[in-house]
Amino acid sequence: MATLISPSLALVVAGLLLLGFVLYRASIPTPIPGIPYFAASASRPFGDVPDAMRHLAQTKQICTFLTQRCVELQSPICQVFMRPFSKPWVVVADSREAQDIMGRRTREFDRSEFFGDLFSGTVPHNQVHMKTTDQWRWNRRLMADTMSPAFLQNVAGPQVAAAFADLLELWREKCKIANGRPISVADDVMEAMVDTIFASSFGASSAANRAQLDFITQADIPLPSTMGVDDVVEFPKAPHPTVYDAITGLTESSIIPMQSPLGRRHHWFALTFYPRLRRARKLVEQLMYDKLDAAWNKFSHPSASDADIKCAAELIVEREAKLAAKESRAPQYKTPIVRDELFGFIMAGHETTASTLTWGLKLLTQHQEIQQKLREHLKSAFGGAEKGSGLPSPIEIGKAQAPYLDAVIEEILRASGTVAMNVRVAVQDTQLLGHVIPKGTDIFMLTQGPSYTAPSLPVQESKRSKTSQQVPPNERWTGDWKESTLSAFDPDRWLRTDAMGSKAFDPQSGVQQTFGAGTRGCFGKKLARLMLRITITSIILTFDLQPLPQNLAGFEAVDVLTHRPQYVYLRLAALENKE
Repeated sequence: MATLISPSLALVVAGLLLLGFVLYRASIPTPIPGIPYFAASASRPFGDVPDAMRHLAQTKQICTFLTQRCVELQSPICQVFMRPFSKPWVVVADSREAQDIMGRRTREFDRSEFFGDLFSGTVPHNQVHMKTTDQWRWNRRLMADTMSPAFLQNVAGPQVAAAFADLLELWREKCKIANGRPISVADDVMEAMVDTIFASSFGASSAANRAQLDFITQADIPLPSTMGVDDVVEFPKAPHPTVYDAITGLTESSIIPMQSPLGRRHHWFALTFYPRLRRARKLVEQLMYDKLDAAWNKFSHPSASDADIKCAAELIVEREAKLAAKESRAPQYKTPIVRDELFGFIMAGHETTASTLTWGLKLLTQHQEIQQKLREHLKSAFGGAEKGSGLPSPIEIGKAQAPYLDAVIEEILRASGTVAMNVRVAVQDTQLLGHVIPKGTDIFMLTQGPSYTAPSLPVQESKRSKTSQQVPPNERWTGDWKESTLSAFDPDRWLRTDAMGSKAFDPQSGVQQTFGAGTRGCFGKKLARLMLRITITSIILTFDLQPLPQNLAGFEAVDVLTHRPQYVYLRLAALENKE
């Protein structure tokens, strides 16, 4: 007997087949005409995603995949298909065009929704991912004083130095135990940067380094007699303070939307349903409100003055009170906007600085002659900071004319690629390097590779925008860098001889876009530079970073929220113990 299929069932099956076909066709990318791309990627579902995931599995990096595509196509502009059912990403591997987009073409390009993917789950009301609107300007005004010279020199600097002292003491203890052997320091540096930004934000350290120091000094850590001079000494770890785990856990969760085809939807799911992240978000939210309450209680008192400000939370509350008075409204300090601006200050402040500092330590270890030159420069710049006489004060470090220190920091930023790309979106139909860019297209501008740390890919001058071709003299790069030297770590490239015959730091010497550029460049770059000044000066005047065996000195990276080293080892020698 024949089996009969009912008309309704046949209709359902046909509908499902049709839906599957429609979804399949929709998952096939639609390239932007004229922009180079991999033909194989444009003819398959999920586009470049399979290749990108293989690259990620092999290298732990995603941004270098974008660089690789441009290099393989031998084009400074290409398109990749990284999100199903979405527009292609346009990748630009040309520093001059990137500078033009961020600095001079702000009517055509604005903040991308990609930043919303990264940050809207953790800080939905923070300025970092907003378009350049009145709300963004209001948030910027609210936070403006946290980057003022007075706050940085008199409040943030001393708080950073006081918290960072715990790391120096921890390394002295580890140095004694290791007795000339290498140690792993990546966790120590991250803990120190959370401690320092926490202290700048709230007036007291999160005590993550202090917990490790107390644990190490009380523990018995015998070294095997068979341990060689190049063997890594592994130290036991104390539990982190709960607030430390919450802050770093939420910060690192921002990698989820970057690596997932589902973007912010995946991040929302993780923050909503992963118990660890749910607990972290609840703890951090309560912490922000408690600290804002404490700041308000202090500054609602009639006798409070600017001199009483000891941290960013207090400064933000005072700033909100002033804005409220100017706008004839009641102060609103305990709001999601203030909460997210404060937590965004903490997130960005510790993550980028920790990654940059660890790259710097690796580079200064590899380049012993530069490390020694920097140490001599610091001794000269800070006079009494010789062996056994202590470190210069944070105010001295912040104010000092130390051009080689600034050059070393700038070169670390250039070479490390801590922020591996800057992203903008076309807010109107426009052109880029001779190609039509439809409105709504995301532009991913690399900060490593061709024209940054490798020779440029060829570009016809006529294809550049008029603003790129007609750069005002005061905005032009002043250095004469040979492209064959871009891969070298050379701080001297940032120095020029001034009219008096002295060496001066010249930030316009060449390209370094870790902090972006233009109106939407990194809000916290002044604090980041101050933190790097204090931490690098303190380390170099306290320890000699001695050479490492090759297997511990590699530069393999991993992409999390920033571009970090996969591992960081140091062979420390305390300078006060050296003969």
